[in-house]
Amino acid sequence: MTVDVQDMREVIEQVAALTGRPAVDPDPVDVVVAGIGRVGVTAVTSVLGTAGLPVREWRPGAADRTAVALLIVDPSSGIGSGELELVQRLQADAAVVALVCNKIDAFWDWPTLLKVNRGLLDPDGRLPIFAVSAAAALAGHGDESGFGALAAWLGEQLDPVARSERLATVAAERELGELIDDLASRDRADPAIPMLAERAAIHAARDRGRPDRLAALRGGAGQIRSGVLAEVAGSARDIATEAAGRAAELPRSGIEDFAAGLAGRLDRLRHRIRCRTADEIGALEARTMLGLEDTEPAGLPAPPPAVPLPPLPTQRRGAEDALLVVFGASAGLGLGRLIVTPMTAVDTLQWISMPLTLILGVVIAAGLVRLRRLSALRTSMGSWAQAAVADARIGLEQEISRQLLTAESVIGGRVTRHYERRAHLTADRVADLDRQIRECRRSATVARDNDNTRLAAAIEVRDRIDQILTRLG
Repeated sequence: MTVDVQDMREVIEQVAALTGRPAVDPDPVDVVVAGIGRVGVTAVTSVLGTAGLPVREWRPGAADRTAVALLIVDPSSGIGSGELELVQRLQADAAVVALVCNKIDAFWDWPTLLKVNRGLLDPDGRLPIFAVSAAAALAGHGDESGFGALAAWLGEQLDPVARSERLATVAAERELGELIDDLASRDRADPAIPMLAERAAIHAARDRGRPDRLAALRGGAGQIRSGVLAEVAGSARDIATEAAGRAAELPRSGIEDFAAGLAGRLDRLRHRIRCRTADEIGALEARTMLGLEDTEPAGLPAPPPAVPLPPLPTQRRGAEDALLVVFGASAGLGLGRLIVTPMTAVDTLQWISMPLTLILGVVIAAGLVRLRRLSALRTSMGSWAQAAVADARIGLEQEISRQLLTAESVIGGRVTRHYERRAHLTADRVADLDRQIRECRRSATVARDNDNTRLAAAIEVRDRIDQILTRLG
Protein backbone atom coordinates (compact mmCIF):
# COMPACT_ATOMS: atom_id res chain seq x y z
CA MET A 1 0.00 0.00 0.00
CA THR A 2 2.90 2.37 0.64
CA VAL A 3 4.01 2.13 -2.98
CA ASP A 4 0.45 2.72 -4.20
CA VAL A 5 0.06 5.74 -1.92
CA GLN A 6 3.30 7.20 -3.21
CA ASP A 7 2.18 6.59 -6.81
CA MET A 8 -1.20 8.21 -6.11
CA ARG A 9 0.43 11.27 -4.63
CA GLU A 10 2.73 11.58 -7.67
CA VAL A 11 -0.11 11.33 -10.21
CA ILE A 12 -2.19 13.80 -8.16
CA GLU A 13 0.65 16.32 -8.35
CA GLN A 14 1.08 15.65 -12.09
CA VAL A 15 -2.62 16.21 -12.75
CA ALA A 16 -2.55 19.42 -10.72
CA ALA A 17 0.40 20.62 -12.80
CA LEU A 18 -1.34 19.73 -16.09
CA THR A 19 -4.73 21.25 -15.22
CA GLY A 20 -3.33 24.26 -13.37
CA ARG A 21 -5.71 23.66 -10.45
CA PRO A 22 -4.68 22.50 -6.98
CA ALA A 23 -5.68 19.02 -5.96
CA VAL A 24 -8.91 18.77 -3.97
CA ASP A 25 -8.66 17.22 -0.52
CA PRO A 26 -11.95 15.27 -0.22
CA ASP A 27 -13.29 15.13 3.33
CA PRO A 28 -16.66 13.36 2.89
CA VAL A 29 -17.04 9.74 4.05
CA ASP A 30 -20.67 9.04 3.17
CA VAL A 31 -22.38 7.24 0.31
CA VAL A 32 -25.42 8.46 -1.64
CA VAL A 33 -27.78 6.35 -3.74
CA ALA A 34 -29.58 7.90 -6.72
CA GLY A 35 -31.82 6.74 -9.53
CA ILE A 36 -34.78 7.69 -11.67
CA GLY A 37 -38.09 5.92 -11.47
CA ARG A 38 -38.89 2.65 -9.68
CA VAL A 39 -35.39 1.20 -9.83
CA GLY A 40 -35.13 0.31 -6.11
CA VAL A 41 -33.20 3.26 -4.64
CA THR A 42 -34.85 2.89 -1.23
CA ALA A 43 -34.33 -0.87 -1.13
CA VAL A 44 -30.63 -0.58 -2.05
CA THR A 45 -30.17 2.14 0.57
CA SER A 46 -31.81 -0.04 3.20
CA VAL A 47 -29.63 -3.07 2.40
CA LEU A 48 -26.40 -1.03 2.52
CA GLY A 49 -27.48 0.69 5.70
CA THR A 50 -28.09 -2.70 7.32
CA ALA A 51 -24.48 -3.58 6.39
CA GLY A 52 -23.31 -0.65 8.52
CA LEU A 53 -22.32 1.72 5.77
CA PRO A 54 -22.97 5.49 6.03
CA VAL A 55 -25.46 5.57 3.16
CA ARG A 56 -28.39 7.85 2.33
CA GLU A 57 -30.57 8.69 -0.64
CA TRP A 58 -29.34 11.48 -2.90
CA ARG A 59 -31.26 14.71 -2.86
CA PRO A 60 -30.84 17.21 -5.73
CA GLY A 61 -29.50 20.61 -4.77
CA ALA A 62 -27.40 19.43 -1.83
CA ALA A 63 -24.32 21.60 -1.35
CA ASP A 64 -22.16 19.01 0.48
CA ARG A 65 -19.86 16.71 -1.46
CA THR A 66 -19.96 12.97 -0.88
CA ALA A 67 -17.36 10.25 -1.06
CA VAL A 68 -19.20 7.74 -3.26
CA ALA A 69 -22.35 8.01 -5.38
CA LEU A 70 -24.24 4.93 -6.60
CA LEU A 71 -26.41 5.26 -9.72
CA ILE A 72 -29.10 2.58 -9.67
CA VAL A 73 -30.46 1.34 -13.01
CA ASP A 74 -33.06 -1.26 -13.92
CA PRO A 75 -32.40 -3.73 -16.76
CA SER A 76 -35.93 -3.18 -18.02
CA SER A 77 -35.74 0.62 -18.06
CA GLY A 78 -34.19 2.47 -20.95
CA ILE A 79 -31.60 5.20 -20.69
CA GLY A 80 -32.80 8.70 -21.47
CA SER A 81 -31.70 12.27 -21.05
CA GLY A 82 -32.68 12.19 -17.37
CA GLU A 83 -30.20 9.42 -16.58
CA LEU A 84 -27.44 11.11 -18.58
CA GLU A 85 -27.99 14.39 -16.75
CA LEU A 86 -28.08 12.56 -13.40
CA VAL A 87 -24.66 10.98 -14.11
CA GLN A 88 -23.17 14.41 -14.73
CA ARG A 89 -24.66 15.84 -11.53
CA LEU A 90 -23.41 12.90 -9.46
CA GLN A 91 -19.91 13.27 -10.89
CA ALA A 92 -19.98 16.93 -9.86
CA ASP A 93 -21.12 16.10 -6.29
CA ALA A 94 -19.19 12.89 -5.51
CA ALA A 95 -15.55 11.89 -5.67
CA VAL A 96 -16.36 8.37 -6.97
CA VAL A 97 -19.41 7.28 -9.00
CA ALA A 98 -20.37 3.63 -9.49
CA LEU A 99 -23.06 2.05 -11.65
CA VAL A 100 -25.30 -0.48 -9.88
CA CYS A 101 -27.78 -2.68 -11.78
CA ASN A 102 -30.66 -3.78 -9.53
CA LYS A 103 -33.36 -6.46 -10.03
CA ILE A 104 -31.07 -8.96 -11.72
CA ASP A 105 -33.26 -11.70 -10.26
CA ALA A 106 -36.20 -10.64 -12.40
CA PHE A 107 -34.42 -10.58 -15.78
CA TRP A 108 -32.47 -13.55 -17.00
CA ASP A 109 -30.80 -11.51 -19.80
CA TRP A 110 -29.70 -8.68 -17.53
CA PRO A 111 -26.02 -8.85 -18.67
CA THR A 112 -27.00 -7.91 -22.23
CA LEU A 113 -29.33 -5.12 -21.07
CA LEU A 114 -26.71 -3.83 -18.62
CA LYS A 115 -24.09 -3.74 -21.37
CA VAL A 116 -26.37 -1.64 -23.53
CA ASN A 117 -27.19 0.75 -20.68
CA ARG A 118 -23.55 1.10 -19.72
CA GLY A 119 -22.63 1.93 -23.32
CA LEU A 120 -24.97 4.92 -23.06
CA LEU A 121 -24.09 6.06 -19.54
CA ASP A 122 -20.35 5.31 -19.58
CA PRO A 123 -19.08 5.01 -23.17
CA ASP A 124 -15.44 4.91 -22.03
CA GLY A 125 -16.15 2.14 -19.51
CA ARG A 126 -14.43 3.97 -16.64
CA LEU A 127 -17.15 3.67 -13.96
CA PRO A 128 -17.14 0.69 -11.56
CA ILE A 129 -20.15 -1.54 -12.20
CA PHE A 130 -22.04 -3.94 -9.90
CA ALA A 131 -25.06 -6.21 -10.30
CA VAL A 132 -27.30 -6.74 -7.25
CA SER A 133 -30.76 -7.84 -6.23
CA ALA A 134 -32.23 -5.85 -3.36
CA ALA A 135 -35.25 -8.14 -3.20
CA ALA A 136 -33.03 -11.18 -2.65
CA ALA A 137 -30.99 -9.38 0.02
CA LEU A 138 -34.12 -8.28 1.89
CA ALA A 139 -35.42 -11.85 1.66
CA GLY A 140 -32.34 -13.15 3.48
CA HIS A 141 -30.35 -14.38 0.52
CA GLY A 142 -27.40 -12.07 1.01
CA ASP A 143 -24.80 -14.36 -0.51
CA GLU A 144 -26.68 -14.57 -3.79
CA SER A 145 -27.77 -10.92 -3.95
CA GLY A 146 -24.41 -9.47 -5.03
CA PHE A 147 -24.32 -6.94 -2.21
CA GLY A 148 -21.25 -8.60 -0.71
CA ALA A 149 -18.97 -7.36 -3.48
CA LEU A 150 -20.62 -3.92 -3.45
CA ALA A 151 -20.26 -3.57 0.34
CA ALA A 152 -16.63 -4.71 0.23
CA TRP A 153 -15.83 -2.20 -2.49
CA LEU A 154 -17.53 0.59 -0.57
CA GLY A 155 -15.56 -0.41 2.51
CA GLU A 156 -12.33 -0.07 0.60
CA GLN A 157 -13.39 3.35 -0.71
CA LEU A 158 -14.23 4.51 2.81
CA ASP A 159 -11.20 2.85 4.49
CA PRO A 160 -9.31 5.58 6.38
CA VAL A 161 -6.01 4.06 5.22
CA ALA A 162 -5.02 6.10 2.13
CA ARG A 163 -8.67 7.15 1.68
CA SER A 164 -7.82 10.76 0.93
CA GLU A 165 -5.22 9.73 -1.66
CA ARG A 166 -7.65 7.27 -3.26
CA LEU A 167 -10.47 9.77 -3.51
CA ALA A 168 -8.11 12.49 -4.68
CA THR A 169 -6.80 10.12 -7.36
CA VAL A 170 -10.33 9.43 -8.58
CA ALA A 171 -11.11 13.16 -8.63
CA ALA A 172 -7.84 13.80 -10.43
CA GLU A 173 -8.78 11.16 -12.99
CA ARG A 174 -12.05 12.99 -13.65
CA GLU A 175 -10.29 16.33 -14.04
CA LEU A 176 -7.73 14.68 -16.27
CA GLY A 177 -10.49 13.28 -18.47
CA GLU A 178 -12.01 16.72 -18.81
CA LEU A 179 -8.60 18.12 -19.71
CA ILE A 180 -8.03 15.41 -22.34
CA ASP A 181 -11.48 16.01 -23.85
CA ASP A 182 -10.84 19.75 -23.94
CA LEU A 183 -7.41 19.40 -25.56
CA ALA A 184 -8.64 16.85 -28.09
CA SER A 185 -11.69 18.92 -29.09
CA ARG A 186 -9.92 22.23 -29.58
CA ASP A 187 -10.25 23.78 -33.02
CA ARG A 188 -7.18 23.11 -35.14
CA ALA A 189 -8.29 25.28 -38.05
CA ASP A 190 -6.16 28.11 -39.33
CA PRO A 191 -6.72 31.01 -36.90
CA ALA A 192 -5.80 33.50 -39.61
CA ILE A 193 -8.83 32.71 -41.79
CA PRO A 194 -10.73 35.93 -40.82
CA MET A 195 -7.64 38.04 -41.53
CA LEU A 196 -7.08 36.23 -44.83
CA ALA A 197 -10.69 36.98 -45.79
CA GLU A 198 -10.21 40.62 -44.84
CA ARG A 199 -7.00 40.75 -46.87
CA ALA A 200 -8.75 39.32 -49.92
CA ALA A 201 -11.63 41.78 -49.52
CA ILE A 202 -9.20 44.71 -49.28
CA HIS A 203 -7.39 43.55 -52.43
CA ALA A 204 -10.68 43.17 -54.29
CA ALA A 205 -11.89 46.63 -53.25
CA ARG A 206 -8.62 48.42 -54.04
CA ASP A 207 -9.46 49.33 -57.67
CA ARG A 208 -13.16 48.58 -57.52
CA GLY A 209 -15.12 51.10 -59.60
CA ARG A 210 -12.12 52.81 -61.15
CA PRO A 211 -12.58 51.55 -64.75
CA ASP A 212 -16.33 52.16 -64.54
CA ARG A 213 -15.86 55.72 -63.31
CA LEU A 214 -13.33 56.58 -66.03
CA ALA A 215 -15.51 54.99 -68.72
CA ALA A 216 -18.53 56.92 -67.45
CA LEU A 217 -16.43 60.10 -67.49
CA ARG A 218 -15.42 59.60 -71.12
CA GLY A 219 -18.95 58.68 -72.17
CA GLY A 220 -20.46 61.63 -70.31
CA ALA A 221 -17.98 64.06 -71.87
CA GLY A 222 -18.84 62.71 -75.31
CA GLN A 223 -22.56 63.16 -74.69
CA ILE A 224 -22.04 66.72 -73.47
CA ARG A 225 -19.88 67.52 -76.50
CA SER A 226 -22.43 66.18 -78.99
CA GLY A 227 -25.37 67.90 -77.30
CA VAL A 228 -23.69 71.27 -76.93
CA LEU A 229 -22.27 71.27 -80.44
CA ALA A 230 -25.72 70.44 -81.82
CA GLU A 231 -27.17 73.43 -79.95
CA VAL A 232 -24.34 75.64 -81.23
CA ALA A 233 -24.99 74.55 -84.82
CA GLY A 234 -28.74 75.16 -84.56
CA SER A 235 -28.38 78.53 -82.85
CA ALA A 236 -25.71 79.67 -85.34
CA ARG A 237 -27.97 78.65 -88.21
CA ASP A 238 -30.85 80.66 -86.76
CA ILE A 239 -28.65 83.72 -86.21
CA ALA A 240 -27.27 83.47 -89.77
CA THR A 241 -30.78 83.25 -91.22
CA GLU A 242 -31.95 86.23 -89.21
CA ALA A 243 -28.86 88.23 -90.17
CA ALA A 244 -29.41 87.46 -93.86
CA GLY A 245 -32.97 88.70 -93.60
CA ARG A 246 -31.94 91.90 -91.85
CA ALA A 247 -29.10 92.46 -94.30
CA ALA A 248 -31.56 92.30 -97.21
CA GLU A 249 -33.45 95.24 -95.70
CA LEU A 250 -30.43 97.13 -94.38
CA PRO A 251 -30.53 100.93 -94.87
CA ARG A 252 -27.38 102.77 -95.75
CA SER A 253 -27.12 104.32 -92.28
CA GLY A 254 -27.81 101.08 -90.36
CA ILE A 255 -24.44 99.36 -90.78
CA GLU A 256 -23.23 100.07 -87.23
CA ASP A 257 -26.52 99.03 -85.66
CA PHE A 258 -26.56 95.85 -87.74
CA ALA A 259 -23.01 94.95 -86.66
CA ALA A 260 -23.73 95.75 -83.00
CA GLY A 261 -26.93 93.65 -83.03
CA LEU A 262 -25.13 90.70 -84.57
CA ALA A 263 -22.30 90.96 -82.01
CA GLY A 264 -24.83 91.06 -79.16
CA ARG A 265 -26.63 87.93 -80.39
CA LEU A 266 -23.32 86.08 -80.75
CA ASP A 267 -22.25 87.17 -77.25
CA ARG A 268 -25.52 85.92 -75.76
CA LEU A 269 -25.16 82.63 -77.60
CA ARG A 270 -21.63 82.23 -76.30
CA HIS A 271 -22.66 83.01 -72.72
CA ARG A 272 -25.58 80.58 -72.85
CA ILE A 273 -23.43 77.79 -74.27
CA ARG A 274 -20.69 78.38 -71.70
CA CYS A 275 -23.21 78.26 -68.83
CA ARG A 276 -24.79 75.05 -70.14
CA THR A 277 -21.40 73.44 -70.63
CA ALA A 278 -20.32 74.42 -67.12
CA ASP A 279 -23.55 73.04 -65.60
CA GLU A 280 -23.25 69.74 -67.41
CA ILE A 281 -19.56 69.43 -66.52
CA GLY A 282 -20.47 70.04 -62.87
CA ALA A 283 -23.12 67.31 -63.01
CA LEU A 284 -20.66 64.96 -64.69
CA GLU A 285 -18.07 65.68 -62.00
CA ALA A 286 -20.61 65.02 -59.24
CA ARG A 287 -21.58 61.68 -60.79
CA THR A 288 -17.99 60.62 -61.35
CA MET A 289 -16.75 61.60 -57.89
CA LEU A 290 -19.80 60.28 -56.03
CA GLY A 291 -18.59 58.44 -52.94
CA LEU A 292 -14.96 59.51 -53.43
CA GLU A 293 -14.67 63.19 -52.64
CA ASP A 294 -17.04 66.03 -51.84
CA THR A 295 -17.20 68.30 -54.85
CA GLU A 296 -17.84 71.97 -54.29
CA PRO A 297 -20.52 73.46 -56.52
CA ALA A 298 -18.93 75.48 -59.31
CA GLY A 299 -20.13 79.01 -59.78
CA LEU A 300 -21.07 80.61 -63.03
CA PRO A 301 -18.16 81.02 -65.44
CA ALA A 302 -16.64 84.47 -65.71
CA PRO A 303 -18.09 86.54 -68.55
CA PRO A 304 -15.91 86.04 -71.60
CA PRO A 305 -14.68 88.88 -73.77
CA ALA A 306 -16.85 89.97 -76.63
CA VAL A 307 -16.98 87.75 -79.68
CA PRO A 308 -14.45 89.12 -82.20
CA LEU A 309 -16.02 90.13 -85.49
CA PRO A 310 -14.27 90.47 -88.82
CA PRO A 311 -13.78 94.06 -90.04
CA LEU A 312 -16.70 95.66 -91.83
CA PRO A 313 -16.47 95.66 -95.62
CA THR A 314 -15.32 98.97 -97.15
CA GLN A 315 -16.76 100.48 -100.30
CA ARG A 316 -13.98 101.04 -102.80
CA ARG A 317 -14.80 103.08 -105.86
CA GLY A 318 -12.82 101.47 -108.60
CA ALA A 319 -13.31 100.75 -112.27
CA GLU A 320 -16.56 98.92 -111.55
CA ASP A 321 -18.05 102.04 -109.94
CA ALA A 322 -16.82 104.18 -112.86
CA LEU A 323 -18.46 101.86 -115.37
CA LEU A 324 -21.58 101.87 -113.22
CA VAL A 325 -21.65 105.67 -113.40
CA VAL A 326 -21.13 105.60 -117.18
CA PHE A 327 -23.84 103.03 -117.73
CA GLY A 328 -26.11 104.90 -115.33
CA ALA A 329 -25.54 108.19 -117.14
CA SER A 330 -26.16 106.53 -120.50
CA ALA A 331 -29.33 104.94 -119.27
CA GLY A 332 -30.42 108.20 -117.66
CA LEU A 333 -29.89 110.19 -120.85
CA GLY A 334 -31.74 107.60 -122.84
CA LEU A 335 -34.67 107.63 -120.46
CA GLY A 336 -34.60 111.44 -120.32
CA ARG A 337 -34.64 111.67 -124.11
CA LEU A 338 -37.53 109.18 -124.20
CA ILE A 339 -39.49 111.33 -121.75
CA VAL A 340 -38.71 114.66 -123.44
CA THR A 341 -39.27 113.50 -127.06
CA PRO A 342 -43.04 114.29 -127.06
CA MET A 343 -42.23 117.86 -126.02
CA THR A 344 -40.27 118.55 -129.27
CA ALA A 345 -43.50 118.65 -131.22
CA VAL A 346 -44.44 121.85 -129.39
CA ASP A 347 -42.53 124.83 -130.78
CA THR A 348 -42.60 126.73 -127.54
CA LEU A 349 -41.05 123.83 -125.60
CA GLN A 350 -38.24 122.91 -127.98
CA TRP A 351 -35.80 125.23 -126.29
CA ILE A 352 -36.12 123.42 -122.91
CA SER A 353 -36.04 119.88 -124.25
CA MET A 354 -32.30 119.62 -124.21
CA PRO A 355 -31.73 120.94 -120.65
CA LEU A 356 -34.62 118.83 -119.36
CA THR A 357 -33.15 115.76 -121.04
CA LEU A 358 -29.84 116.40 -119.32
CA ILE A 359 -31.45 117.04 -115.95
CA LEU A 360 -33.60 113.90 -116.12
CA GLY A 361 -30.63 111.87 -117.31
CA VAL A 362 -28.52 113.04 -114.38
CA VAL A 363 -31.30 112.37 -111.85
CA ILE A 364 -32.05 108.92 -113.23
CA ALA A 365 -28.35 108.07 -113.45
CA ALA A 366 -27.78 109.18 -109.83
CA GLY A 367 -30.74 107.09 -108.65
CA LEU A 368 -29.54 104.00 -110.51
CA VAL A 369 -26.01 104.37 -109.15
CA ARG A 370 -27.30 104.85 -105.57
CA LEU A 371 -29.62 101.86 -105.80
CA ARG A 372 -26.87 99.69 -107.22
CA ARG A 373 -24.46 100.71 -104.46
CA LEU A 374 -27.10 99.97 -101.77
CA SER A 375 -27.71 96.53 -103.26
CA ALA A 376 -23.97 95.87 -103.31
CA LEU A 377 -23.74 97.06 -99.68
CA ARG A 378 -26.52 94.73 -98.54
CA THR A 379 -24.93 91.82 -100.36
CA SER A 380 -21.54 92.50 -98.83
CA MET A 381 -23.05 92.93 -95.34
CA GLY A 382 -24.95 89.65 -95.73
CA SER A 383 -21.74 87.89 -96.70
CA TRP A 384 -19.94 89.61 -93.83
CA ALA A 385 -22.63 88.44 -91.36
CA GLN A 386 -22.40 84.85 -92.62
CA ALA A 387 -18.61 84.92 -92.23
CA ALA A 388 -18.89 86.44 -88.74
CA VAL A 389 -21.37 83.75 -87.63
CA ALA A 390 -19.19 81.00 -89.10
CA ASP A 391 -16.07 82.36 -87.36
CA ALA A 392 -17.95 82.68 -84.07
CA ARG A 393 -19.28 79.11 -84.40
CA ILE A 394 -15.83 77.71 -85.09
CA GLY A 395 -14.34 79.60 -82.15
CA LEU A 396 -17.16 78.48 -79.84
CA GLU A 397 -16.81 74.84 -80.86
CA GLN A 398 -13.09 74.98 -80.24
CA GLU A 399 -13.65 76.58 -76.84
CA ILE A 400 -16.19 73.88 -75.90
CA SER A 401 -13.78 71.14 -76.96
CA ARG A 402 -10.96 72.67 -74.91
CA GLN A 403 -13.25 73.08 -71.91
CA LEU A 404 -14.42 69.47 -72.06
CA LEU A 405 -10.92 68.11 -72.59
CA THR A 406 -9.67 70.13 -69.62
CA ALA A 407 -12.56 68.98 -67.42
CA GLU A 408 -12.08 65.35 -68.44
CA SER A 409 -8.37 65.57 -67.67
CA VAL A 410 -8.92 67.24 -64.29
CA ILE A 411 -11.69 64.90 -63.14
CA GLY A 412 -9.83 61.83 -64.40
CA GLY A 413 -6.73 63.01 -62.55
CA ARG A 414 -8.71 63.35 -59.32
CA VAL A 415 -10.12 59.85 -59.73
CA THR A 416 -6.64 58.45 -60.42
CA ARG A 417 -5.12 60.23 -57.41
CA HIS A 418 -7.91 58.97 -55.16
CA TYR A 419 -7.30 55.39 -56.19
CA GLU A 420 -3.55 55.86 -55.84
CA ARG A 421 -4.08 57.02 -52.26
CA ARG A 422 -6.36 54.04 -51.69
CA ALA A 423 -3.70 51.74 -53.13
CA HIS A 424 -1.11 53.14 -50.72
CA LEU A 425 -3.48 52.71 -47.77
CA THR A 426 -4.33 49.23 -48.98
CA ALA A 427 -0.67 48.30 -49.23
CA ASP A 428 -0.08 49.51 -45.65
CA ARG A 429 -3.11 47.60 -44.37
CA VAL A 430 -2.12 44.44 -46.26
CA ALA A 431 1.40 44.66 -44.83
CA ASP A 432 -0.07 45.01 -41.33
CA LEU A 433 -2.41 42.06 -41.94
CA ASP A 434 0.48 39.95 -43.22
CA ARG A 435 2.40 40.71 -40.05
CA GLN A 436 -0.63 39.83 -37.91
CA ILE A 437 -1.18 36.62 -39.89
CA ARG A 438 2.42 35.53 -39.36
CA GLU A 439 2.24 36.31 -35.64
CA CYS A 440 -1.14 34.58 -35.30
CA ARG A 441 0.05 31.46 -37.07
CA ARG A 442 3.27 31.42 -35.08
CA SER A 443 1.32 31.72 -31.81
CA ALA A 444 -1.16 29.07 -32.97
CA THR A 445 1.70 26.72 -33.82
CA VAL A 446 3.27 27.21 -30.40
CA ALA A 447 -0.09 26.76 -28.68
CA ARG A 448 -0.84 23.63 -30.73
CA ASP A 449 2.55 22.15 -29.87
CA ASN A 450 1.95 22.94 -26.19
CA ASP A 451 -1.50 21.34 -26.35
CA ASN A 452 -0.12 18.24 -28.03
CA THR A 453 2.59 18.00 -25.38
CA ARG A 454 0.04 18.40 -22.58
CA LEU A 455 -2.30 15.90 -24.27
CA ALA A 456 0.43 13.28 -24.55
CA ALA A 457 1.43 13.84 -20.91
CA ALA A 458 -2.20 13.69 -19.78
CA ILE A 459 -2.79 10.42 -21.63
CA GLU A 460 0.32 8.96 -20.04
CA VAL A 461 -0.78 10.05 -16.55
CA ARG A 462 -4.30 8.68 -17.16
CA ASP A 463 -2.86 5.30 -18.12
CA ARG A 464 -0.82 5.32 -14.93
CA ILE A 465 -3.92 6.20 -12.89
CA ASP A 466 -5.78 3.33 -14.53
CA GLN A 467 -3.00 0.96 -13.51
CA ILE A 468 -3.09 2.25 -9.91
CA LEU A 469 -6.87 2.02 -9.62
CA THR A 470 -6.82 -1.45 -11.19
CA ARG A 471 -4.35 -2.65 -8.55
CA LEU A 472 -6.46 -1.10 -5.80
CA GLY A 473 -9.65 -2.66 -7.16
